[in-house]
Amino acid sequence: MTEKRNVHDVLNQVPEMWSPHVVGEVNDYDIKAANVEGKFAEHAHDDTDEVFLVVAGRLHLDLPDRSVTLEPMDVFTVPRGVQHRPRAEPGTRIVMVEPRGTTQDGTEQGNTGRRLE
Repeated sequence: MTEKRNVHDVLNQVPEMWSPHVVGEVNDYDIKAANVEGKFAEHAHDDTDEVFLVVAGRLHLDLPDRSVTLEPMDVFTVPRGVQHRPRAEPGTRIVMVEPRGTTQDGTEQGNTGRRLE
């Protein structure tokens, strides 16, 4: 993937919530963007950390020992193996960086992110 992409332009074309789209790649990692709103299932990624960058709105991450609120341009890393439940306010857009093939919910069959053509 060598074309320039604007995250907002991509997400303006994605009506579904919690549906990550791969907007870039670096080494063996995917850079994914998603429109998010409401609650996502609590889950953990046993083999990898998960990085969240909020580009618009507000994202709350419920962790076992606390809740973290991310505002635009805030970044947070959920360490591998840590249970977390994302919750997002309307209009929230996020970017995630994960090893290629990482599923959205930490399961083997989960969504790994839709690749752009």
